[in-house]
Amino acid sequence: MRFKKTEKNTSNKAANATSGRSVIGLDIGQGGIRMVQLSGRSLSQVQLEKYAMVTLPSNVISGTEVVDFEQLVSHLQQCYSKLKTNCKQVNISLPTSSVTIEDDVRFNPEESEISLQEMVESEVSRVGALDSMNYDWYEMSQNAKTGEQRILVVAAKTEDVDRCSDLLDEIGLQATNVDVDLFAIANAFAYADQGEQFADSKVLLVDVGDVNMRALVVEKGTILFRHESHLGLEQLVQLVQRNYQCGDAEALAMIYGEMGRPADYHNMITHDFNMQIAQEVQRALQFFLATQSMDQGNDIRQIFVSGVGCTGAAGLDDAIYAQTSIATQQIAPASLAVNKLKTDEARFAQDANSLTMAFGLALRGLV
Repeated sequence: MRFKKTEKNTSNKAANATSGRSVIGLDIGQGGIRMVQLSGRSLSQVQLEKYAMVTLPSNVISGTEVVDFEQLVSHLQQCYSKLKTNCKQVNISLPTSSVTIEDDVRFNPEESEISLQEMVESEVSRVGALDSMNYDWYEMSQNAKTGEQRILVVAAKTEDVDRCSDLLDEIGLQATNVDVDLFAIANAFAYADQGEQFADSKVLLVDVGDVNMRALVVEKGTILFRHESHLGLEQLVQLVQRNYQCGDAEALAMIYGEMGRPADYHNMITHDFNMQIAQEVQRALQFFLATQSMDQGNDIRQIFVSGVGCTGAAGLDDAIYAQTSIATQQIAPASLAVNKLKTDEARFAQDANSLTMAFGLALRGLV
């Protein structure tokens, strides 16, 4: 779904592939700003051109709320300057908590007396006045016998969408699309399965973000279940601070490998935090199983995990497997694109997990 400014505040599959276009994916979280620039004519030819990251002070964003707009603009300008690019087309996202997602709206064009758009507008009007909402929809599937379509409808307040555009306007950038973080994550992981090994299987996608961990059960490109828990980079920073009595900057430097780590760091920090993630993944699976009937099939074939909170988390896949008995892989989707970076490979390998959201947003700007 993409919220794109039009006269009717709706895009309806607005963005088509543009030959050889370049786009920046922008992820703004409590812990920092991450930008990824991609180019390509198709998803099979995606090139990773550049990326940049800056850390945000603790008083700029709280959760998903902007506390200090001026500081945010300043750090956004700093991050864009580090990117060293002329590209000004940006995909940015709203948090899932700021949007309404209806994923099981039914519409039969043969039987309905109204158009699909009118039906969508009727659904959106239940959330808010149409002239104060931006919305989009997507046909997820169609019953071959009855012709009934299953429609995904997403709506957000226009003021929230405008706030994203206004932020980019401050430094001369253009919001090509305002997306939803949930779909950007799913898109990043889908790119990692280019061979479609898991295309017809249920998989659990886990993104450990700045503050929250998101778990998505996906099958055939459809999100069947989503769960969010309070665990992310913020909690990792706090764990480091408690153990080593240090400030935010020093804790982050340890996490990102920018300074030496104490000899017991793996046992005290990495192992402990990996176990916390594994336990939250197990809880998400239990919640998912509780929503399923016996005939729906509950088998999760694979777990994929990534995100800013996974930085330096050696052994995370083993910890999750030990907790769930489900094959688990820690991946950084950004590392799978054609690498055109001119930066140090070791540095990118360290940063790649933190770029998953920004990478997913940039991908959605190419399709």
